Amino acid sequence: MKIGFIGCGNMAKAIIGGIIQAKIFENKNIFASDAREKELSEFCTQRNITASSNREIATKCDIILLAVKPQVFPDVLPEIAPLTDDSKLIISIAAGKTISFIESFIGTHKIIRIMPNLNATIQQSVSAVCGNALCTQNDMTIAKQIFSSIGSVYELEEDKFYIFSAVACCSPAFTFMYIDALAKAGIAYGLDEKTAFCAAAESVIGSAQMLKVSPETPQVLIDKVCSPGGTTIEGVNVLRSENLEHTIQKAVKASYLRDKQL
Repeated sequence: MKIGFIGCGNMAKAIIGGIIQAKIFENKNIFASDAREKELSEFCTQRNITASSNREIATKCDIILLAVKPQVFPDVLPEIAPLTDDSKLIISIAAGKTISFIESFIGTHKIIRIMPNLNATIQQSVSAVCGNALCTQNDMTIAKQIFSSIGSVYELEEDKFYIFSAVACCSPAFTFMYIDALAKAGIAYGLDEKTAFCAAAESVIGSAQMLKVSPETPQVLIDKVCSPGGTTIEGVNVLRSENLEHTIQKAVKASYLRDKQL
């Protein structure tokens, strides 16, 4: 079985790295195309995979993974549509581009949508997956296997993708902002830069891991950290008075609504 990546940016490179490490496909059966030919050639040589073209991938590959930017779809899809047939599995990772949108260009095909996040680059992505009615259970299993090589995968109805994207795919930026603010506060009160950023990042990692394994809710865990009259409750009270939770919810809503417009 051959897989081809149309578009070879950071996300495609992360996925290729994941499937090579997990030995899901042999290197000789992995193809990639990109408008940046020099960068593509260098990457393919480094990974020992085949630099190709959109048309060649559409013709030769059993799985066609669309990894170009959403705004490029109206150019790419008509190019590959005449070269594909019903046997091929089309996988898209484009934000905001629905299965019905893709079908409007290429017609009746097996199409799977997947929404990974930035942390795919360190194999810690959180991805959502859905497929159209033509996809078999085997198709879904293959897609989940590919994206499990870069993190966790959740099967969802397509209409949940917008909110999933806001919660799981936009949130790394929100989390980076939080860590940055924590570290800068530490620096302002005397910590060196390296210690401040490492302490903030590692605390967030540990807290997230604790939440994953704990049977308790985030609110219960917050209460466990906050001793009456102690230091933590003072900070928590400031965050609540400044509407931190409401601000985060507003950010998620803004990202959700924007994704629906794409």
